[in-house]
Amino acid sequence: MKKTSPPIWVDRMLEIFCSERFLEEVEGDLHEWFSRRVEKQGIRKARLYYFFDAISYLRLFRLKTLKEMQRNNNKLYLNYFIVAIRQFKKNFWHSLLNVLGLSIGLLSVILISIYILDELGYDKFHEDHDKIYRLVNHDPQNGSKGDATPSPWKLYLEPAFPAIEAYTRFGQDIVLVKKDDQNFLENDFYWTESNFLTFFSFDVISGEPATMLEEPNSVVITRDMAMKYFDRLDVLGEQLPIKVYDGNQDFLMKITGVIENVPDNSHLQFDLLGSMSTTREMYGHFDRVWGLNWLKSYVKIADESQVEQIEKGLPEFFETYRGDGSSEYSNIIFQPLDEVRLYSNDINGKIAKGNLDYVILFGCVAILILIASTMNYVNLVTAKSGQRGKEIGMRKVLGAQPAQVVRQVYVESFFQLFLAVVLAFTLGLLLMPIFSEVVGKEIGLEKMISSEVLLVIFTALTFILILSGAYPALILNRFKPIDALRGTQSGVLGNQSLTRKIQVFFQFTIGVFLIACTLVVIRQVQFFNSFDKGFNAEQLINIPVDDRDMQRQLMTMKEQISQVPGVQNITATGEALPSAMNNTWSFEWDGKDSEESVGINIIAIDYDYLNTLETDLVAGRNLDKELLTDSAQSCLLNESAFKITGWTDLEGKKVDVGGNERTVVGVIEDFHYNSLHESVAPNVYLLAAPGTRVSPDNLIVRLDTKQASSAIDEIDRIWSQFSAQPLAFTFVNDAFQGLYLAEQRFVKLIIGFAVIGIFLTILGLLGLVSYMAERKSKELSIRKVLGASQMEILWKFGGQFGSLFLLSLLVALPASWWVMQQWLQTYAYSIELNVLMLLAASAVAMLITVMTIGGQAFKVAFNNPVKFLKDE
Repeated sequence: MKKTSPPIWVDRMLEIFCSERFLEEVEGDLHEWFSRRVEKQGIRKARLYYFFDAISYLRLFRLKTLKEMQRNNNKLYLNYFIVAIRQFKKNFWHSLLNVLGLSIGLLSVILISIYILDELGYDKFHEDHDKIYRLVNHDPQNGSKGDATPSPWKLYLEPAFPAIEAYTRFGQDIVLVKKDDQNFLENDFYWTESNFLTFFSFDVISGEPATMLEEPNSVVITRDMAMKYFDRLDVLGEQLPIKVYDGNQDFLMKITGVIENVPDNSHLQFDLLGSMSTTREMYGHFDRVWGLNWLKSYVKIADESQVEQIEKGLPEFFETYRGDGSSEYSNIIFQPLDEVRLYSNDINGKIAKGNLDYVILFGCVAILILIASTMNYVNLVTAKSGQRGKEIGMRKVLGAQPAQVVRQVYVESFFQLFLAVVLAFTLGLLLMPIFSEVVGKEIGLEKMISSEVLLVIFTALTFILILSGAYPALILNRFKPIDALRGTQSGVLGNQSLTRKIQVFFQFTIGVFLIACTLVVIRQVQFFNSFDKGFNAEQLINIPVDDRDMQRQLMTMKEQISQVPGVQNITATGEALPSAMNNTWSFEWDGKDSEESVGINIIAIDYDYLNTLETDLVAGRNLDKELLTDSAQSCLLNESAFKITGWTDLEGKKVDVGGNERTVVGVIEDFHYNSLHESVAPNVYLLAAPGTRVSPDNLIVRLDTKQASSAIDEIDRIWSQFSAQPLAFTFVNDAFQGLYLAEQRFVKLIIGFAVIGIFLTILGLLGLVSYMAERKSKELSIRKVLGASQMEILWKFGGQFGSLFLLSLLVALPASWWVMQQWLQTYAYSIELNVLMLLAASAVAMLITVMTIGGQAFKVAFNNPVKFLKDE
């Protein structure tokens, strides 16, 4: 049953702190506000905000008075609370440092938890998310995977496997929307099946989800699109003139539905949805074309065991519907919807992908930061507890029981934890805009106070409270009153050297691990920026030409642009830079001795392609416009494709590409057309006439640096002669940098949290060293009186940390090496880990250690012994 009442624990808190005179009034007003929030924002947000409403409504005059607290037998706890405040004031700077360190640790845990929970929560807002599977197109022979699926799957899969309850598809087209004499290019337009909005659980503002995409020429738009084109939401029945570039057709599409903007935590992102029935007017009977991999497919299957049964029947399915032998190169992977975000790095497609390694690594960092901050807090609390022997001894003489001492310690710990939590959430609210920008997600108060994040914080606080209360309480209860009052309780605390050493060891280990990982991550990102792509990307711009009519005039436009001052070279090509490579054909070659099906990327180019990119041939020659046969009968291979053939030369060598035989006249040096996550695949470069799916639809222009601005202005003028669409272009270098946005964000985050972890480690070490220096001050003073030199004292005190530091290196460096090695393996090209990196991490850690411990060590060595022995 769905809860529609406020959180009970908040009401209980009000009963504890709110005066009985105002309790009924306060609860009544809060419940009324809660009901209004439920109506306007929903039960989930109402319950989230109820706690903050309660806090904001309480005023000092509404709190219980001392007399009321006494009547409620809270006098003892009030006394504990007063003592906690006095202790905080008495040791103000020590307590403030303690709270600050803990709050920074909690803040880090909050921010990392928000990030991790958001990544893990992708697509889980759909009602049947646990029953939905994405179909992945898999070739068992070469292992390739893609999210674009053959069109006939829908036609045959549902009848062949009754366990499939529903099937829907989703395919992108670039369109031009014409409104009020203005043209708007929309990249996020998708054709969908009529059941798409009942299959998935996107929030509908107006329209009937079951029927709004049934009729041809129907379109569903998001809230932002409705406001963009009409400045209102009641737009059902309105019409949008839309030109589909790939189909080269104009449609007057009727708006049949408006939905809320797609949530950020959905891997499906779109602005407009067109009815799939409309596509048949453009693309004909594409449902029967096995070679057309365009649409993304999703199915609903009730029981996971049925998926296994379907997978067993797939070979027979392909043999029956696609043809004999097709099961050798055709397969379907049923990927659960919940796994699409984080488990798709080996699946080709345009969706924004997460990285499970990042989630795991951030989780480890959060745990390390929590451990470091908890250890710091417990250590500092314990150190100060040891100085309260006389107070505790007096309490015991006056009749205090061990349980009362425990309660006193827990109340003091709770007080400081409360301050730390308030400070952590305050800092979180202040830093949220910066954090949102860094992670590239819209993060607000709602996510910070979500039930999942609050559960994480509650668990962490419970863990900290138990440790910070139990350990000091155990120590204080071991004091004998007579020893405490005499000031001779050192025997109780004197046997903790092993505990302190273990704590110092862990602090060192955490610090070295974070430093080593941070240095490796920084080095890998530097490698991205400096890696040789195999062509000159400087001052290259890419101009997409999506309009089919313009593509027919592409060479005319190219000729005019080539005359612009400041344009050094220009080429027309079927793939932009960077590119995910959108066209793959079958590939056969002379001397191929196996039946294995091999695919190859097709890139349409012109005669100026190599000169414009400034890339080299490693064998043969370039395509030549003087040779008529080159236009239809010749091609170029890249090195990766040439290696597949096993050839040693090009003399008389021919290939079959998509059923067309061509002579290979040259081999291009491999260059990187995509991110370093992927290795260079086999490519074939050929000339293609306008009007096909592989025809050139991009212009790549090399500009003179000194005349770049004026050249772009002139290119814009020429463009306007061919199209009413505004000129859109990207610098190739910037586009490649955009491929590493996830890495750049990851680096910023990992550096930020590593610095926090290192800071907390230093803080903990400083607290521990200060405590140990205080504990050993008399011993070291006696040694000085007996003739020990300052260097001997320095070595005696500081030397004990040297062995711990070396031991931590033996643990932290191999651990960081293994973790970073796993991370680097996610890239096709990465740096090589070497000993120098570990030595650099060790040097940085040693420097920080010397700076942290050195001050206290010198203080101990050069102190006057009389200061510590005058009372002996």
